[in-house]
Amino acid sequence: MHSDELRAAFESRDLKQLLALMDENVLWRGLQEPDDETPICRSRAEVREVMERFLALGGTGYPEILGEVGDSVVVDPRPDPPVLLSETLHQVFTFRGSRIVLMQDYPDRASALASVGLA
Repeated sequence: MHSDELRAAFESRDLKQLLALMDENVLWRGLQEPDDETPICRSRAEVREVMERFLALGGTGYPEILGEVGDSVVVDPRPDPPVLLSETLHQVFTFRGSRIVLMQDYPDRASALASVGLA
């Protein structure tokens, strides 16, 4: 199960382990801010840069896996401190084979769960 792989990476607290699950060309679609373009990362290297910046600011997280349907896993990243990242942000990680190919941000739990048919 993909959720087991993600859970192990989250529990390791090792960014390299999480990045190792990602396809080289992983796509991460962030949340669109008012009057701004949707932030997008188009590679594992870009995802690493964003995550390393968050960690450098003193951020961390305690991700919780909320559900899995097919190749998609819904995650509550539970950032700490929440001011560095939206408190209600949720994500869906989509796998192709053993690699994450898409990370999609959602503004809240309900919309993330609904996107995979769990709500």
